[in-house]
Amino acid sequence: EINPIVTKIKELRERTEALGGIFDYDQRSERLIEVERELELPTVWDDPDRAQALGKERSDLELIVHTIDRLTNGLADAESLLELAVEEEDEATVAEIQADLEALDGELQ
Repeated sequence: EINPIVTKIKELRERTEALGGIFDYDQRSERLIEVERELELPTVWDDPDRAQALGKERSDLELIVHTIDRLTNGLADAESLLELAVEEEDEATVAEIQADLEALDGELQ
């Protein structure tokens, strides 16, 4: 029975999208790119305090952006795999997908 899995994917996707909205994913993703570019400039180290602040900001942004990316990609992968598993009647893969969804659910906690 795949309906509970489809429902779980939908629920996790909705929660991930809500998380992206709460944390303003688009803005933080763009800011992460800006911060990484600044940190690549050799002159950034002329001001060690500024470089350190940028490093911390990058770390904070990466946590949010990479977590949401991992959740989004994991759900897309699970959905694609589920389609294949249903076509192939592959119960082992369905069980793996369920385990993967539980792990993704854990990241959302």
